[in-house]
Amino acid sequence: MSDAPSIGRTMKAASTASVRDGHAIVKAGEFIEARFGAGTSPSLAARKTLALLIAKAAGEAWRPGSHVIAKRELRGSHNANDRIQDTLDELMDVKFQMPSTSAQGRAATLTAALLAWTLNEHAEDGRATLEWEFTAPARAILQGSDYYARLNRAALLAFRSKYAITLYEMGCLLAGRRNPTWSGTVDELRERLGTPSNSMPNFSDFRRLVLTPGKAEIDQLAAFTMDWLERRGARGKITHVTITFAPKDDDATDAAADEAERHSGGRRSRREGATDTVVDATNLIAAAASRLSVSDAVRWPADDQVDEFKNPELYAIGRNLGGGHAVQRLADQYARVRSNQRRQLIGDNLKADWTKWVTGCAEKWART
Repeated sequence: MSDAPSIGRTMKAASTASVRDGHAIVKAGEFIEARFGAGTSPSLAARKTLALLIAKAAGEAWRPGSHVIAKRELRGSHNANDRIQDTLDELMDVKFQMPSTSAQGRAATLTAALLAWTLNEHAEDGRATLEWEFTAPARAILQGSDYYARLNRAALLAFRSKYAITLYEMGCLLAGRRNPTWSGTVDELRERLGTPSNSMPNFSDFRRLVLTPGKAEIDQLAAFTMDWLERRGARGKITHVTITFAPKDDDATDAAADEAERHSGGRRSRREGATDTVVDATNLIAAAASRLSVSDAVRWPADDQVDEFKNPELYAIGRNLGGGHAVQRLADQYARVRSNQRRQLIGDNLKADWTKWVTGCAEKWART
């Protein structure tokens, strides 16, 4: 008889996603449905960092012991690591509350932190790491979790509203269900989103600063749309909210995925229908070439992320010849198919191969 510990579907799905799909973050439904502890409202950076830590630990998150992540994976477009410690300090103070059962079998509320400790290297080089461990209560929940949501990493990192991220996670959990709605009191929704109780006392402010911008970002970046209904109680005061997440069709889902991969510059203009700024590929390549020495020959990025600023020549080719498809989508396919060649080609040979790939994809995808 095997003595292997039993784990739920969530950790199994997280293990599979970490191996097969670098785009997905598997998050336990218990943590998505949990409320933030009283007085806590994690920042945008803290909510994104927590999701990245969960993704990094993947199917091993339930095990006792530490996990390690490169600090460059956490800092995003920021070039230094100086903000990471502040975010970690914030996460150490975040508490979650969720329904549970006491030792006597009675209904109870579990209040717990997610992170037990962190170890943040002082180094600023590309090898600097962060080490951490989840708390025992968090590990127990992760081990037994049987329901989860698959978050799109690019979409989650593209959000600019901290409340939109939590609404997005709720949508990822609910959108595929027969009844894809959340319903509750205004106070319950505030707790779920981590909205400070002393802020936005009027629902009109809550609608304007939380729900409306959250819907705008979700409708643009997610594979579903968000809408809500308000219910009034005595004296006409809004007391309840019902939020509905409706899946998009294939074309709208692809458009959202492309938008999530695009540079954030101009996103609001695109959302509001304003004219987008055209990238001059020729000038971009010329500017990059003027900064490169012979030893700086173009190479495929180690993390497979073709960035407008870090890899301007490759990015410009993808943007100019990719038929309007997101450059990172082209890069992901290239890295998957050219798994060996992409590390061996440099300079003009790499650019020629990348150009052939980009134009081929543009023609192929235009026919489908």
